[in-house]
Amino acid sequence: MLASSIIFLSIVSSAFAVPGYYSSGPRGMYRSRDAAPDFTDQDLFNSCPGGPGSKKLERADRCTLANIVDNPNARPFVVLGNPVLNCGGAQNPITVSIGGEMTVSQTTEVNANIGIEIDELKIGGGASTSSETSTTVSNTTTYTINPGRQAVYVAGTAQKSETGNIQVNYGDRQYGHFIWFTDSTVTRLTPIPGDVEYSVYESACGTDPRDLSKFHP
Repeated sequence: MLASSIIFLSIVSSAFAVPGYYSSGPRGMYRSRDAAPDFTDQDLFNSCPGGPGSKKLERADRCTLANIVDNPNARPFVVLGNPVLNCGGAQNPITVSIGGEMTVSQTTEVNANIGIEIDELKIGGGASTSSETSTTVSNTTTYTINPGRQAVYVAGTAQKSETGNIQVNYGDRQYGHFIWFTDSTVTRLTPIPGDVEYSVYESACGTDPRDLSKFHP
């Protein structure tokens, strides 16, 4: 995960899920194979541009988000700037300026924790073809921190959420087809510039001030 960006990718189902292919009949359509091919979703992802390659498939010409379903917008919150602590036996409140700047980037997540890595893949389609894929968030505020407490500024950028399969296009037939689809689905988050909510998260000294698991905007 990059230090100054949000990188988000998710996979549903199994790493050994059966991929599907594109039938080029009178009405081209997605079909699932009746029998499992000799490769998995991991091979399809690996063959995408930017991937490490697969021993079972040639390099794909392109990979795109397909069969897209629009989800409600998401708003993940992240730490903006450095935490400020009033710890170490302090007796008095302190008033400080907190905040900073960061880049929020488009992220793609495989929808299950099954070990498929796609961080470096170049996947087009969906909102990435019509929207900016990153935005800069910058803000500060003045805040008073009591003794024994610590605070950090947080920012939540609205993000368009889309879920779909990955369509993988090859220059030559692979197992009889030019186009394959992953069975696993991925969710892509694309930031919406200017739609940002800010807040302050305060916690007790001795805990991780960047841990937002207990933050509820």
